[in-house]
Amino acid sequence: MSAWESVRAALATDDVTRLAARVAALDDAGRREVAAALPGHISAARAQAEARLQAKERTRRDSAERRSQERWALFQREADRRGWTQERRDHEWEAHWQPGLRLWHEEEEWDDEVAWMELMRVAGAGTLGGPAAVVAWLNRRDLEPWTEQADDLEPLLRVLSVRPAAWQADLAARLVRRARNARNRNLRLALELLRANGVTPPEHDPLVVAWASGAPTARALRDDPLLPVLLPRLFEAEGVGRALRHEKAAPLAAGTWLATLRVLESEGTVSREMLLDGCLRRFLRGGTATDLRFFARLHDLIEPAYDEVAARARDYVRLLPSAPGPVAELALRHLRRLGDLPEADVAEALGALLSRPERKLATAGLRWLDEAADELDDLDALAPALGLAFACGSWDVQCRAARTAVRHSDRFSPMGAEAVREALPLLPASVAGSVAAAFGDQALATAGS
Repeated sequence: MSAWESVRAALATDDVTRLAARVAALDDAGRREVAAALPGHISAARAQAEARLQAKERTRRDSAERRSQERWALFQREADRRGWTQERRDHEWEAHWQPGLRLWHEEEEWDDEVAWMELMRVAGAGTLGGPAAVVAWLNRRDLEPWTEQADDLEPLLRVLSVRPAAWQADLAARLVRRARNARNRNLRLALELLRANGVTPPEHDPLVVAWASGAPTARALRDDPLLPVLLPRLFEAEGVGRALRHEKAAPLAAGTWLATLRVLESEGTVSREMLLDGCLRRFLRGGTATDLRFFARLHDLIEPAYDEVAARARDYVRLLPSAPGPVAELALRHLRRLGDLPEADVAEALGALLSRPERKLATAGLRWLDEAADELDDLDALAPALGLAFACGSWDVQCRAARTAVRHSDRFSPMGAEAVREALPLLPASVAGSVAAAFGDQALATAGS
């Protein structure tokens, strides 16, 4: 029996383990023989699979019909014994007896319908000559199952294990670069090949998302050679935040990244500095609240200490102008822990908060401004922030800003007072009058009164 005849016979059995064993045992000549015949066998393999499926369907339906008849006879005997009326019989059959019947198992049909594709993928991966040819084969649309069930990687890895390490590494890199999104089913195979061959993964966002899409455990990640490379990329790759957006910090659930990273950080396997800096870098890159939700929860789970926040104060300040509301609130909460921010940073933070459209953040900024005014000797640096508060769309914020300005009016220099006066037209006339009087703008004060 030739190599192709042996492999073709295995393809007809639906036994992928048997097929993988035969393919892995082929020599170079045998692989070339099978590789030459395999593309032309796709139509025949599909037809054989359909024939086997139809035969199984007939067997299932015949069996289901027999079970239905037996159940119906049992039901009739039970109904006769109990003396049920026809109306009672109809109700009992529909409510309690008929629902237990299934004519066929759809899940089994789907497995049968795509099994031949898995066999062909394994045969091609183990026999086609170059990595490029194998990548093309594994990405053929007519060999791509439409179900979301993950491939059994063991047969594929078995037939690929006989190839040289450099060949496997080349294949892994090509599979990664070919994937357009994290749903590409070949990325799991690429990850296993990268692990097995000690290869640094290519920089490719879908690969990182695919790596992050599993259910991690501390034990598995400790042993994962890809962890040192891919974990930092978790904070850079687009799509990670959306993939992990449903993870919750309270309560922490096993098999989540939040729970696993907390364990690895607490034991020192993963650096908390790397996690904290990674979260801040991700926030600064921007994104929607949904995209950043996981990283905000991870940041809070780390519970950064005072010194860690102080060392990164500038990053937190930079988040205030445009980060999504939840991230800006996170940054503000940690900045407010610091009692020794430079005046320039305080002024920048206040300006950012008072220009936000969210009333909650603007009010928090005004409260901070009020406190800062009590502590600073020179209030001129706060004049721009007051102007932004005057322009706020919230009446409450405008009124509070006006009261703050009046209370501290005598502590501004002539230049600072002029800056406040220039912003007075932003206030409603009924509010601007008291501020104008305090800052010496008699014309506006008279108009406001």
